[in-house]
Amino acid sequence: MTNFIQETQTLHIAHVGARGDGVSRDHDRAVHVPFALPGEVVHAEQRGDRARLVRVLEPSIERIDPVCPHFTRCGGCALQHWAEQPYLAWKAGLVSRALQRVGIEVELPPSQPAWGAGRRRATLHGKRTGPRFVFGFTQARSHQIEPITVCPVLTPGLAAALPRLAQIAEALAPRQDGIDVLVTETPVGLDVDVRQAGRLAKFDRKGLEKLAGLVEATQIARLTLHGETALSRVTPRVKMGPALVELPAGAFLQATQAGEEALAARVLDWTAGARVVADLFAGIGTFALRLKDKAQVRAYENEPQAVAALKKAADGLAGGRTLTAEVRDLFRAPLAPLEMKGLDAIVLDPPRAGAEAQCVQLARGPVNTIVYVSCDPASFARDARILVNAGFKLDEIETFDQFRFSAHVEIAARFVR
Repeated sequence: MTNFIQETQTLHIAHVGARGDGVSRDHDRAVHVPFALPGEVVHAEQRGDRARLVRVLEPSIERIDPVCPHFTRCGGCALQHWAEQPYLAWKAGLVSRALQRVGIEVELPPSQPAWGAGRRRATLHGKRTGPRFVFGFTQARSHQIEPITVCPVLTPGLAAALPRLAQIAEALAPRQDGIDVLVTETPVGLDVDVRQAGRLAKFDRKGLEKLAGLVEATQIARLTLHGETALSRVTPRVKMGPALVELPAGAFLQATQAGEEALAARVLDWTAGARVVADLFAGIGTFALRLKDKAQVRAYENEPQAVAALKKAADGLAGGRTLTAEVRDLFRAPLAPLEMKGLDAIVLDPPRAGAEAQCVQLARGPVNTIVYVSCDPASFARDARILVNAGFKLDEIETFDQFRFSAHVEIAARFVR
């Protein structure tokens, strides 16, 4: 293991890196300084290629006051101190630079804000530290928990529930290990899935009664323990286009309602006129249920509970075209060219790892319109290169900011040949 000597340095910040840190190239090496901005001169304690900001000697005119008292300690936000326009331009730049690295040149305008009312889902953490129970978000590059009392990036309803969620986490937390709380705001209340709390059978009647009181006070629709229903007042449902979807415990949703609607609008626009569409990595139907109004849809998703929710929601829709949904691991068994026969367009929204194996098959297949939704510039660029090598053109591309003040960016792109 290398021992780095900590040095106090005066550093000139050249740009903001891919993770939101200011980057200095003084002394012929890159040094990453969290909370520093381009053009600034800072005093920092350097250790290897990282440094702790001590003081800003020459601030940027783009520096603004952060909006949260937890900023710089909580690991959720990296860029509250940067003015909106340069921040949004930087976020789009993450995508254009990733594409440039694989030889695809594209000019992108600043990312479009998709914050809406705020983030409707979050994962919080709790842990006993001696006599105290701490509950909040983890600190940057650390397992330490920053106790959270307010959070401006959450929806108002989710932010207001933080104290009660902390009480539930404390009631369920084991004596030694930490606990994770996955919470989603729905129109009928919060859907809360608790991880590392153990099985439901370990709680006696008194414990369950205490939980029931906390659930009622917090307006929780459903409380599950790693997917096992503990208490349910009402089944959590969300609207997706014309459909009403019953959420499986811990189900994936786009972080904001505004972000979901913006991405769905691009998918619908870019597949207009297609009679038969495949939706790959379909989840609970973010795009498939909206597409059903205009085309026959074949949906593929790895999670059986998500497929069941998608099918049930589709069955509840009046009119529209046929929608079929199949459980399939597209990483191990990507849709093959022969299975693409009759398709007019393909939509895919893979996890952060991207869809390399699937894109290899798309490159060989007969479908000439592909709409790709991504949350990771690097995996998107890799997969885009596969498609471009096969004769596709990156016809349209837009970026969206759902995860405000962070380095995460959403991408929607259409490839045609």
